[in-house]
Amino acid sequence: MKKNRSSIFKSQQAGVAALFVTIATLLSTVLGLVRNKVMAHYFGASIDTDIYNYGTTIPDMLQQVLIMGVTASSFIPIFSEYLAQKSTDEANKMASSFLNMTMVFFAGLCVLTGIFMPQITDVWLKPGLPEDQKNGIVLIARVFLATQVAFALSKIYSGILQTHKHFIAYALALLVYNPSIILGMILFHEDYGIYSAAYGALIGGCLVVLVNWIDIRGTDYRYSFDWNWRDQGAKQIYLLAIPNILNMALLQLVFLVYSKISINMPEGSYSAFKYAFDFESFPVSIFGISFVTAIFPFLAENASKKNFVNYNYNVQNSIRQILYLTLPAGVGMAVLSNEIIGLVLGGGKFGIEQTNLTASILFFFAMVVPLESLWYLFARAFYAIKDTWTPFWFRLIGTAVNLSISYIFSQTMGPTAFSLGLLIAFSIQIILFVVGLKRKVPEFELRKPLMDAAKLLACSLLMAIAVMMVNYVLTNTEWMLSKSLRAQYLTRAGVGITIGVVVYLGLTVVFKCADFSVINRVLNRILKRT
Repeated sequence: MKKNRSSIFKSQQAGVAALFVTIATLLSTVLGLVRNKVMAHYFGASIDTDIYNYGTTIPDMLQQVLIMGVTASSFIPIFSEYLAQKSTDEANKMASSFLNMTMVFFAGLCVLTGIFMPQITDVWLKPGLPEDQKNGIVLIARVFLATQVAFALSKIYSGILQTHKHFIAYALALLVYNPSIILGMILFHEDYGIYSAAYGALIGGCLVVLVNWIDIRGTDYRYSFDWNWRDQGAKQIYLLAIPNILNMALLQLVFLVYSKISINMPEGSYSAFKYAFDFESFPVSIFGISFVTAIFPFLAENASKKNFVNYNYNVQNSIRQILYLTLPAGVGMAVLSNEIIGLVLGGGKFGIEQTNLTASILFFFAMVVPLESLWYLFARAFYAIKDTWTPFWFRLIGTAVNLSISYIFSQTMGPTAFSLGLLIAFSIQIILFVVGLKRKVPEFELRKPLMDAAKLLACSLLMAIAVMMVNYVLTNTEWMLSKSLRAQYLTRAGVGITIGVVVYLGLTVVFKCADFSVINRVLNRILKRT
């Protein structure tokens, strides 16, 4: 049995790992859009979806800050160092101590948060909410707190697997969560309303743990009941994670402030923002986070061995690949924001007014796509050299700018101000990252990434002009005006995406900035084996 499992769940090289994670992230994100479509169809952008989104905010904040804040920044480098410099047994005991202490603390915190959730809701949103709305927020929050305990365990398992360069289970785990929410809403929306999504999420979280647990049995990791809080490795993980915990706390603070501001906006405003945010997350997850997830263990390994030539190569290669995919995705999404929202979410209880509001938010969000994708890469580049404070200071600056802009313009722009604030904040942070990495790693070369970025931006903008011209012609034809609204959205989106892809690929070939390296490496490996 172990032989069959290890033939599926095994270590991969960087390019192949990136492809696996990218494909799985693509499918998972598509399923996320399907989840949003089902939710929009049954509940629209309404007080029900607002209650759901408010209810998920606090649990998600705890998991992002306390679990992602640790595993994403310091666990993998320290565990990699233990495996490289000490015995496997010592590394396993350190990882088990970290797992046990973290899970007990996190689970206890979630229980306390669930108990005091009514009081937290009064302080966080506002006192005097209608009783049914407050009770709904509290119930959904409690269900999601249980879900986040499962996610916490799966994130630690995933860190162990990624250190062993096992990415298949990580990829498969992405594919079981959203289908659980979708099935929950389809099967039980009449009986449980919006709560059907929360119950589906809880089942999905448990399935994610199961998939990672199956894979982890095929690695050299062996769990133990160690609880050595004096272990230097575990201490170092927590100490190195402090800046990233603060970093993630700043990010979650942004969403807390957004929800606080939006409570006084028209019903459905916060839900429209969340729908747009999920669309923006689509290309970021596929082309940004997936690449970064796959390359991070290799950056950590390069840094631990002081091999900054390979470190520089991996960073620059990732910058080029991320921009090659995210620049056209972001620009194209901005140009076609109305068509995309109308096509995917329109219908049922999601009408034209909700479509226009969500599309206006997405316009600015879409332009955040390449910047946020690069943010994850640069942050991991600093984490790999065990500098977790610099990304925090940059995030602090960005958060101050973002919240200032969001608050000032929220009265006139509504939730669209949130996406505008993020766009300006991420632009500032990327500039700071580029300058900061050059100072930290002299081997990092600025000229080539800047030249690549300039060429790809020019190709993306020319692509956008072509798409807008085609869209203008289509919008003003009698044939188009005679079609239903959904048919118009489908035609303009389909033709626009097709024209955009063809023009962009052609321009990148002409300007010699096309990048098919990942595909080429995988094809070469397949042909070589054949």
